[in-house]
Amino acid sequence: MNSIRNGFSLIELLIALAIITILSGVAYPGYIAHMKKVYRTEIVGLLTEQAQRLERHYLRNGSFIDATGVSAGNDRYRITVMLNAQDFSLIATPLSSAMAGDRCGDFSLSSSGARTNPGAEPGVTRQECWGR
Repeated sequence: MNSIRNGFSLIELLIALAIITILSGVAYPGYIAHMKKVYRTEIVGLLTEQAQRLERHYLRNGSFIDATGVSAGNDRYRITVMLNAQDFSLIATPLSSAMAGDRCGDFSLSSSGARTNPGAEPGVTRQECWGR
């Protein structure tokens, strides 16, 4: 008697599972690295936008003190603002577990345009973190 087989054998399922596991192991780290790059680009844009807001305030008032409307950050970074009469400093610190241990560390932007990354891993360039 010939019987018709329906479904998959255990060996076929295990081979498919092994292939999916290998592909996931290769793709997932690349995906995480890409998302961290996207999040870094997002905070760089937000810091630049906040610096422009502060510069407009300075042009109108002659001082950075009492500037309002500065963002506190986003879901992944908290922005700390230090204002003096003639200068300012913006520091973005990672919040979420997605950016914890990021190789770029914190992002710092000053009124002079200096862009630094306090706490960055050795060998990380400013271009890697700031994109310029």
